Amino acid sequence: MIAIRPLSKTILVLLFFMPVSIAHSSIYGGISALYTNAEYSHSSTSDSVQGHPIILQGQVGFFFNDYVAVEGRYGTSIKRSGGLIAEDLFSAFVKGNLPITNQVALYALTGYSSAKLDQQQAGSSSEGGISFGLGAHYAFGKQTAVTIEYVNYFSDDTAKLGGFNLSYQYRF
Repeated sequence: MIAIRPLSKTILVLLFFMPVSIAHSSIYGGISALYTNAEYSHSSTSDSVQGHPIILQGQVGFFFNDYVAVEGRYGTSIKRSGGLIAEDLFSAFVKGNLPITNQVALYALTGYSSAKLDQQQAGSSSEGGISFGLGAHYAFGKQTAVTIEYVNYFSDDTAKLGGFNLSYQYRF
């Protein structure tokens, strides 16, 4: 019980110093093109297959303040590569944002992603894991921006998926 009290106090202090105001918060949406590096070993084969499937992805996010956001993404491959395709790529991220100027910000992402990877003529399976990434944001104005980032979506013995994203975002 004693260990819980200091943790509760720490959380309360953090919430006090990180006020959230819905009136000053913002919702944003966007579209991304991903150039991925994928590796997959289906259980029916002993070989690992590598490819670079192109993924089109939509995103919706919510900035609590200038420094913290949450973001959800969904995407699917528009091009098979090396016999691989990634379908139903779902991601949920917490985004730590560091504004450099009024137009430029750097950010880090952490969260969870899952996808269905399909190896041509071998089969498919759903894979997932911890995700993390780094990116840069350039705002054209108060409502539009572009981002470029690298995200490692998941990596384990069976599958690896990561890639470079180029996104266009619109703040509502």
